[in-house]
This record gives sequence, structure tokens and C-alpha cells, in this order.
Amino acid sequence: MAKLLLFLACVAVASASEAERTFTSIEGDRVRATFISVDGNLATLLRPDGKSFETPLSSLSTKDREYISAAGKQQRKLRDESEKLNEAAGQKISTGKPISEMDAQELADNLGLRPESTSKHGKSWRIYAGPKKDYTLFGAIPYSVALYSDETGKVSNVSIVYANKGDFGSTAGFAQDHFKSNGSASADSLEDAMKQDEETIAKALTSTLGECSKQRYGEGDTRRTIKRWDWNENAFLLSSEDEEYVSLAIVPKEVADNGGKSARMTDTVLKQRLIENVRKLENGDVYITEIPMVNQGPKGYCVPATFERAMRTMGLDADMYLLAMIGNTAAGGGTSVTALLNNVKSAVYRKGRRTKEDRISSLKIRDVKREIDKGIPVMWTMFSVDEYNKITNENTAGRTSGGASFREAMNERADQLAKRPKPDENGHVCMIIGYNEETEEIAVSDSWGKRFELRWVPLEAADWVSNGRLFMILP
Repeated sequence: MAKLLLFLACVAVASASEAERTFTSIEGDRVRATFISVDGNLATLLRPDGKSFETPLSSLSTKDREYISAAGKQQRKLRDESEKLNEAAGQKISTGKPISEMDAQELADNLGLRPESTSKHGKSWRIYAGPKKDYTLFGAIPYSVALYSDETGKVSNVSIVYANKGDFGSTAGFAQDHFKSNGSASADSLEDAMKQDEETIAKALTSTLGECSKQRYGEGDTRRTIKRWDWNENAFLLSSEDEEYVSLAIVPKEVADNGGKSARMTDTVLKQRLIENVRKLENGDVYITEIPMVNQGPKGYCVPATFERAMRTMGLDADMYLLAMIGNTAAGGGTSVTALLNNVKSAVYRKGRRTKEDRISSLKIRDVKREIDKGIPVMWTMFSVDEYNKITNENTAGRTSGGASFREAMNERADQLAKRPKPDENGHVCMIIGYNEETEEIAVSDSWGKRFELRWVPLEAADWVSNGRLFMILP
């Protein structure tokens, strides 16, 4: 009882959470605390100031002992169910907590995910596990496993994509190498793979969590019928869209209850956030930070991946696989920018945003400066040929230390490229996110992972590969 009395003497005043309750000793002393665990005759409780302490059950009232006994049984039940869920998943996908209380880095480590994006508003991790035949989740091999956190480091959601038209049968490489080879399987074999994946995942979840329910989920063109299993304030949502993809999302139950509808960020908050993301350096570099990275993986998803990044920058929820579906992306990749833009407009307008398209005959810094100064990334159609990527990589690596001679050599190479016929292969969409008026460079960002988050290219080289279309999502 001495520990409990000591706690009463030093506890700070704090507002009570739903998990807190008043515990009463057999001597009538009272204290606010949260039950953590019980082991034999010792209960561990959490103080409002974040410090835990132990107290003997025998020192507490009968009502409190009954409460702790019931809470302990529920805790053991959740632990047993969590172990069963992890066994069905084949990975440690559950720590026994609701997803909104799970540490995102811990879960990423458990699932073997690699960092994809880091910003002050949240992080993401991803792996493309398709080639790894020993990696399964709920009995099926996923192509993509992505995990997102909020700004506090807690899990926001997990997105697992299985057989899908973009990854299935693709022989493309990663990043800039994905142009070198690209193939796709037949629709019939994709259909068979999707059917098998859906049945396998549904069976694993049903054997663990019981029968599913069905509901409509998503907004606008992404609204679809999903199978849903609930457990411990988590919702497991299985989607299967004909000739498109099979996916499993894990989200907080309240998100599922709301049908996947997201809250709108006000223009005032968004504009302030965008301005804060602009960096202006003494050397004349102006560029946007805090743009989420999305790695399109070994497939031709540059358009939906880039649109996802732009939408998330503007406070809009997005997923490249869903965008590929509404953009009529072909098997293995390849999306019409116009088709995707037309189909996402409704989602953009519904959240109070606007879209803008500019057609340009030649690329000038003034074409992008106004938007970048406001923190708005510009999506750009171009041809990502080897000569362009080579000069961009070399220029990025040496621009800060190469001096005047390096800059002169880069400009000469860019001038030589500009004299050559414009390329018409390796069509690509990336972002222009910065500029330097003095050195006549632009900063580009490709949806190929962290290494391609910020690259600087001489303007003449960029104009040589430009396909003349710029797209923006505006407040």
C-alpha cells in the first residue's frame, strides 16, 4: 500500500482519458490510473504523468480486483488472438494493439519494410515482395506492402496489394531501368491469380476472425464493394476489382465505419503548410520539401504514382493502384495523363481543390516559378531517355562542389543535347519541384524512391526531353 500512497503524494493533475479510472484501496484512498497488466498478485498501473507503478491486488477494493481480473482475462484473450492472427498472416502484423496505437517503425521492422518517404506530416515504408517467393501475407504473395504513419509515428493504415494488372507478369526494372524491359501476362492468367489470391486471403482471415461482412467503401470513382473483418478496433478490408487488383487494407475501425471518406483540409491550413515547405537557399536554389515519395516499382505506373504524390501533398488521400484503375492503366503500366486527370477531377473538386493544365512549346523557368514559390509541385510530361538521366545524375552529384568549370561543362553538354532531334520514346511523368534562375536549372522528382527525390538538371537538357504539358492541383 505504501507505493499507492506514494503515488497519491506525487501525481500531477491531468485530464482523464477513457482508459483511466479511479482505483480505491481497502483503506479508502483513491487514485486515477490506467490498468496495464497483472501478474499473480501484482497489478501494473499507469499514472497520468506517464510513469507506471505496481501495487498488490490485496491492497485494492473488491470492485477493483474484479475489474483487474476481467481486464487481465481480456488482455490474455487479445494476446492469444493476436498470436493466432500473426500465425495466419505468416508475419508479425499484430502487436495486440489497435492499429492507431501501434508504433509504425516497429510494425515496419516486423514486416521487413524499407523507408520510402519521410516528412514532418508522416512517414511511409514499402517493399515490392513479388519476386520474394518466401514472403507471404495471409497465405498469398503480395506484390506491394506499404505502411503509412501519422505525424506522431503511429500507424495510419497498411496497404497490401496482391495480383494486379500493373505488377503481374511485368519484366520491367526498378527506377530509370524500368524503360529497358516491360512485359505483361495475359488477362486470363491474371484473372486466375486474382481469384486464387482472394480466396486464399479470405480463408485465412475467416479462419482467424470469423465470417466477414460486406460494405461499400471509398469515394467517387474509387467506391467499391469490399469484404470486411473487424478485430480489436482494426478493420481488415479485402478488395477484388475485375482485371485490376486484389488488395487488403488494414485501417482503424472508425475509418471503415465512415466508408473510407477523408476529412477535408481547409484552404488556410493547406496554403500555410505549402508555403512552409518551400526552401530558398543563398545559392539561388528554390525547391519544395515534404512531398511524399511513392515508389512506382517495376511497372509503368509513373502517372498514377506521381498523381498520388501530388494529391497527398495537397492534403488529399490517394493510392496509385486505385488511380491506375480509374485512369484505365494498361496491363504492366502505361496511363493516359488526360484520362487520369479527367477521372480524378471529381475527387479533387469534392475536397475543394482545383486542377490546372498548361501546354508549352518550350520549357522555361517562368512556366513553373509561380507555383513552386507557393509550394505547389508541377507534374510534367517528358521523355526519360538515357542521355537525360545521365546528365541529370552527374549534374546533381557535382553541382555543389564542381565550381565554375563544372557548370560550364554541364551547360555545354546540355547545349549539345538541345541541338539533337527531340526524343520520342520512354514517355514519362515526373514532378518539377524547384528552380535556380541564376544557373538556369530545374529540380525534378521522380516516383522511383528516395534516391530520385531531388535531382537538378540544366534547363536546356530538360527542354530537350519536354513533351510540353504541365499539370497542377491547386488549393
